[in-house]
Amino acid sequence: MPGNRPSLLRVADGIRNARASCTTRSGTLGGALMRTRVFLLVIALAIATALMFRVPAAYAIPVTFVGNLISANEVPPVSSPGTGLATVVLDAAAETLQLNATFSGLTSTTTAAHIHCCAPLGTNAGVATTVPAFPGFPLGATAGNYASVVFDLTQPTIYNPGFVTLQGGLIPAEAALIAGIQNGTTYLNIHTVNFTGGEIRGQLQPVPEPTTLLLLGTTMAGLGLARWKRRRQS
Repeated sequence: MPGNRPSLLRVADGIRNARASCTTRSGTLGGALMRTRVFLLVIALAIATALMFRVPAAYAIPVTFVGNLISANEVPPVSSPGTGLATVVLDAAAETLQLNATFSGLTSTTTAAHIHCCAPLGTNAGVATTVPAFPGFPLGATAGNYASVVFDLTQPTIYNPGFVTLQGGLIPAEAALIAGIQNGTTYLNIHTVNFTGGEIRGQLQPVPEPTTLLLLGTTMAGLGLARWKRRRQS
């Protein structure tokens, strides 16, 4: 028995070292998992806070809408190499609208350009804004750029009189146009000599807000970090 004592001590030491190693490893893994859980919880709380504390309507940030102007968007589609881009900045609280547009490659010169409202994507709607075109829009051209003034939506000069009559007055016409833009039921149409019904047009769709993009990016980064840590631990 006395001769076996060193062997028994070595076994005991080995068991203690194994336990210490397991404890250290367990603590490291547990700490990593805990940090990941805390990180994801912070992200979730940030998103929940952003959703709860939305900007009041009276102080709403102007929203940008864009439309990709191509001939395939016409209903029915037409054949044209023309392209363009429309950008509408709508401030529903201030009741203002601004339009920027660029176009090129049309088969004939422009005769009209306006916003149509209010019909779902893939259908036609009546002209809502002033006819034949926004003030200063380049007519008689196959290419051009346009940057409007900031239009006051409470004034009749921005509207097609027929749209105001159809909506039952200026106030409901403004409400219909704002709702149409916000709900994706408006489009900018550029008409030309060859295509009197429109050569290129684009449905106006909202551009994601910077805050939304930041929250989405942060969330995706958090999920990616969690997956990376799980792969390292496996």
